[in-house]
Amino acid sequence: MKNYLSPVDLAMWIMLIAGQVILCLCILKKRFFNRLRWFSVFVLVSTAGDLMLLAIAFWFSYRAYYYAFYISSGIDSTLAFLTLIECGRQVLPGLNLPQKEKALVWLLGALGSVVIFVVQWPLPSIVNERRIEVGAYLAIAIVFIFIAVYSRYLGLYWSRLLAGITATLGLLYLVEGAASAVAGHYPPALMAQVREIRQIANILAVVSWIVVILSPWGEREMTEQDLRKIEAAFARIEASVGIGGH
Repeated sequence: MKNYLSPVDLAMWIMLIAGQVILCLCILKKRFFNRLRWFSVFVLVSTAGDLMLLAIAFWFSYRAYYYAFYISSGIDSTLAFLTLIECGRQVLPGLNLPQKEKALVWLLGALGSVVIFVVQWPLPSIVNERRIEVGAYLAIAIVFIFIAVYSRYLGLYWSRLLAGITATLGLLYLVEGAASAVAGHYPPALMAQVREIRQIANILAVVSWIVVILSPWGEREMTEQDLRKIEAAFARIEASVGIGGH
């Protein structure tokens, strides 16, 4: 398998793993499990998976690497989905606040665009598994980006932390979806560049997560008193909007 790796691919892979190890240490040091449990598990498992794949690439066959890669990708996707639910639970209750209709329209419109794109885009696949894969990547990307934008709209103390993580995850899945969509449409030389772009996106994501986790954003736990203050503030906003509308 190592014969298929160019020096650039190998260098970026090692850089990614080094960054992931540093990220794992940051998670453990800051006890980030208490803040975002599934995201922390996602990072730790993804790092272990990449270390395992690197070892398989050097000491085992391409076939072994192929199966290990798809098993690892499935586990990563499952943990990313659990992370999506975890982050969404901290933001989507805010849809009871002002502008919820506009937020839902934007979300449903973006998801509808994904469906139209996946149906119309020609994908070289016999049983449409590629179409499902592209649709899943892009839909997850849209929801992650929506959570990031809406958390910043709410402007709560933890919104920078959550937006920093979910926006990056959204961009990662957007790159994955785009790469899967163009696979088979362009010559191998161009696809090699696409793989490099995906790896660069992963490295930048790890760097951004290190910065976000080491920042003081979101370290303070939200108390019941904080929640009551927030609800009262938005109740006053709704009342003022209602008065202005009349």
